[in-house]
Amino acid sequence: MSIRGKLQVALWAMVIVPNVIMISLIVLLLYFLSDQTLHELMNNEKNMGYKQATTLGELSYVLHNDPQRLDDPQYVQQLKDRLEPLSAGFVVEHDGEQPIVVAPMLKHKSGTDDWKDVLNAGDSTNIGGYRYQIHHLSITYPDGSHGSAVLFRQEESLPIYWKVLVPLIVLLALVATSIFLTYLVSRSIIRPLYSLKHAAEQISEGRLDGEVKSTTKDEIGELAEAFETMRVRLKASIEERLQDEDNRKMLLSHISHDLKTPITAIKGYVEGILDGVANTQEKQEKYLRTVYRKATDMDRLIDELFLFSRLDMHHVAYDFKPIDLRRYLAHYTEELQFELEKESIALVSSGIEGPPLIVVADPEKLGRVFHNIIGNSIKYMNTEDGAANRFLAIQVSENEEEITVELRDNGPGVSPESLPMLFDHFYRTEQSRNVETGGSGLGLAIVKQIMEGHGGAVRAELPPDGGLAIIVTLHRWPEHDKQETAGGEKQQ
Repeated sequence: MSIRGKLQVALWAMVIVPNVIMISLIVLLLYFLSDQTLHELMNNEKNMGYKQATTLGELSYVLHNDPQRLDDPQYVQQLKDRLEPLSAGFVVEHDGEQPIVVAPMLKHKSGTDDWKDVLNAGDSTNIGGYRYQIHHLSITYPDGSHGSAVLFRQEESLPIYWKVLVPLIVLLALVATSIFLTYLVSRSIIRPLYSLKHAAEQISEGRLDGEVKSTTKDEIGELAEAFETMRVRLKASIEERLQDEDNRKMLLSHISHDLKTPITAIKGYVEGILDGVANTQEKQEKYLRTVYRKATDMDRLIDELFLFSRLDMHHVAYDFKPIDLRRYLAHYTEELQFELEKESIALVSSGIEGPPLIVVADPEKLGRVFHNIIGNSIKYMNTEDGAANRFLAIQVSENEEEITVELRDNGPGVSPESLPMLFDHFYRTEQSRNVETGGSGLGLAIVKQIMEGHGGAVRAELPPDGGLAIIVTLHRWPEHDKQETAGGEKQQ
């Protein structure tokens, strides 16, 4: 529930709850009182005033005309019996004598002092927690002496404190409701805010591991979810920045090492020429060819470093277009055949023939992927068993969503432990893949970057019969767009 909704519910509850309490009390009262009892109470309330007025009127007449009758105990007892059910009574004072009190419903009051407040009261007074109406009379006795009388009757059947108690109950209900609702609202608002404050303090101190949990579905809960998203992204950004920094340091270290080796070799051969070590035309030519080869390796290394850096920073623009992958590979293998024949490597292909397989790719970047993978295989292929046993296999397969191209050789392969790291930059296995072969250690890392740029994937596997298999996966183009394909000629 939103904060606005909670406040509206709290406001309505403060209005409704006290009324519900009052109605509940009335319902309980009606439940425990029968209809006959209620009828009797209502009739008694109506008749009470009439009976009180009649009886007190008769008593007033007696006090005016025959006050000596109060000396008759039997008559006084009759008055008590009549006045008790009427919640009425009187007090008579005669020349400072002990007052005559006829108030059977006020038995707790006794003595002259207790009745002074009644004798001196005005038109009404509070006696025993009830409101009584007061009527004063002057009495003249036959002997000429004087006295005074006070007639009083109960005005209401309910005690005076009920007039205070009922509003007090309503007030307490309001206060209790307000406190309870304030607690609930503050609990659902203040606690999440304190949690957000704590999370903000943690983030400001650089601690990004603490999860910001959302316990409500209101605006604060949405704020907590946004805060958690911000924390996760900020943490990922910082971790990525730190990882990039580590990668840059490692990259600089590898660059320094890989450039130092050919530079040292070039320096040594040049010194050999200058010092006269290469004292024949044949040696000089050999030294110069070696210097040229090392310089070429350095040039290739710098080009690959530049490309990898641009790919890693996502500064390379892709020219995506629909192409027929089968036709593309047919052109590529046709051009590749000549180079493989020079190296005495057999080419085996399957799945290249058949209906078009449409993918969306950058033809030039895709060609770089296959060039790096196949070049890597040619460079490290095993030559111990003779040229006749060297082969490179290209296999194309498909399913409803993806197209897979597997490029497999029968070279030395790699150890299972090295398999997950093949696509790391500057990674070289311990077997024959080293600097002496001319490898930069960036070829497969560039392949991975390009495939990720295509939304595809690349992985390496060890075939059961040896060698190494690199599997490239691309998403196929929707079937209804095949007719818009422009053809898949490979761009060099």
